[in-house]
Amino acid sequence: MKDVEQWNKRQAIFRGIPGKPLSESISCGFINKSGYTEDITEEHYDRFAMVYVLRGNGHYRDSHGLDFPLQEGDVFLRCPDRIHSNTVKPDSQWLECFASVRSEWYTLFKEIGVVYLDRIHAAIGDQSSIPQTIDHLMQALNASDTPLNNSHVEFELATLIRRILMQGLQSQGSHSPQQHKVERARSLIREHATKADDLAAILQPLALSYSRLRSLFSQTYGISPGDYRIQVRIEQACALLETSQLSIQEIADRLGYADAFTFSKQFKQRLGVAPSHFRKR
Repeated sequence: MKDVEQWNKRQAIFRGIPGKPLSESISCGFINKSGYTEDITEEHYDRFAMVYVLRGNGHYRDSHGLDFPLQEGDVFLRCPDRIHSNTVKPDSQWLECFASVRSEWYTLFKEIGVVYLDRIHAAIGDQSSIPQTIDHLMQALNASDTPLNNSHVEFELATLIRRILMQGLQSQGSHSPQQHKVERARSLIREHATKADDLAAILQPLALSYSRLRSLFSQTYGISPGDYRIQVRIEQACALLETSQLSIQEIADRLGYADAFTFSKQFKQRLGVAPSHFRKR
């Protein structure tokens, strides 16, 4: 990697929220781990971090069954939903830069389809903008320790992680036939959410058993196909309650419910208020 020596240092900055646990903090920096063997062993990481390998070789494994080698130009994630370990070859002069944010960002990125449970590693090569951005954000944290500045840096760190995920990790799986089917399933469910058809029938064109598709869908999005259809219906219900004068019965009919009672019950289960109260709020 070009000009790697300029980042050859051990320097990191942590910023927390007064009175809050370490899991609520942010951090970024550079770490030279030359001579290390075990870096992290069976650890539950309570934040969400991205690590970019500037130099060296190692290995990663976790409780989700992921197991892969690490080398210069690789990026990988430390996720709060698993126990993981990674080793470092002591003679490889391991050097990394990292960005770490609160675990809520991991939850959000999963929900919006930016990160997937089984796709936390990619070979992205020489990306000089990553250490440059991290160095810039370290300087910003050093310059001012105010809640406003720290929140600005946190959003910048999250933006960096998101950019790398979009460029590297997502493209890694873009040619997976199964991933394509899962994404197509999501589109089909949204397209036919207001129909009373059985989900297995709606997803039949994908030529994958419903049980298998349900498992893949849940792993990818953290929600079952059936629950996702309910979510889409409730989203549409909220829009109709906000923008139309349709009665509760008419909305129930439009969204494919058997009757207004079934619709109102499900709406309240999801949002905690009845449709009529949602409209009046």
